Amino acid sequence: MIYSEDINKICALCRKSKAAIGTREHLECELKKEFVPLDGTCADFEYDIFKKPTRRRRRLRKKFSADDFKL
Repeated sequence: MIYSEDINKICALCRKSKAAIGTREHLECELKKEFVPLDGTCADFEYDIFKKPTRRRRRLRKKFSADDFKL
C-alpha cells in the first residue's frame, strides 16, 4: 500500500532530503544542513511518494499471429 505504516523510514524517501552534488552515496538534509547517508533515519521523517522507486511493467509483444487469438 502507498500509505501503509510499513514504509522504510529512510532519508532516501524523505521529503526534506535532496540529492547531493558530487556523490551518489549521500543526500543533503534540509533540516540538519548536512550530508546524510541514503539509508539514514531521523525522527522528522516525512514520506515523499515521488521518491519511491517504481517497478516497470513488462513490454507486450507487438506482433501477434492468428493462432494467438484462437481458443
